[in-house]
Amino acid sequence: MFPIKTTERLNSWPIVTWLLIAANIYGFVQTLYVKDPDAFMQMWALVPANYDLRNPGLIQWTQYTILPIFTHMFLHGGIAHIAGNLLSLLVFGPNVEDRFGKIGFLIFYFACGLAAAVTQVAFSQGSTIPTLGASGAIAGVMGAFFVLYPTAKVVSVVPIIVYPLIVRVPAWVYLFFFAGMNVVNALKEMRMMQDSQGVAWWAHIGGFAIGMVYGLILGRRKAEPKASAGETHA
Repeated sequence: MFPIKTTERLNSWPIVTWLLIAANIYGFVQTLYVKDPDAFMQMWALVPANYDLRNPGLIQWTQYTILPIFTHMFLHGGIAHIAGNLLSLLVFGPNVEDRFGKIGFLIFYFACGLAAAVTQVAFSQGSTIPTLGASGAIAGVMGAFFVLYPTAKVVSVVPIIVYPLIVRVPAWVYLFFFAGMNVVNALKEMRMMQDSQGVAWWAHIGGFAIGMVYGLILGRRKAEPKASAGETHA
């Protein structure tokens, strides 16, 4: 099931969302020209083994451990990876940006990405497999959308063999499916005591959770002035 758009209207142009999309595309293009992709990812992606949360005092805070906390959000492992992430950002980002404002949305995005990174590192201690991608931050955007627009519909494409079915799915159904899928796979991975098979499930969960919390606390607060003025959000 692939999202196309939501039924919620916008009150402003989603400039930050488009800038984040452009930054992700730029980061992905850079990976296509490096001579040693593995070394590049070890340097700029997030490697859990570099962050011993059991002994935080032993973590060496240098540019090689600080920068990846942010740069890993703009790296992707392939066309399908970046296309799926940016599609979700394009669908859910504009409405969340509309509610939080430009600066607030940018801060929120990176906060979700940071929460996703911490969660992934915490559940992957010792792993040398690089974590990369914007999916943790985008999961936070989806979590906030769920809280801010609980009655919205998500227009989605459901591929049925060769005939694509376009349906309107309630936001809570779509996003509960997304969250549930990640929880099930993360617990399965933990039970089997193995490294992630290419998907940072815990990062998605961490980002989604902090996005919901942020949406509950700040999203509602920002909606109050509009409500007192007699306005409604379509």
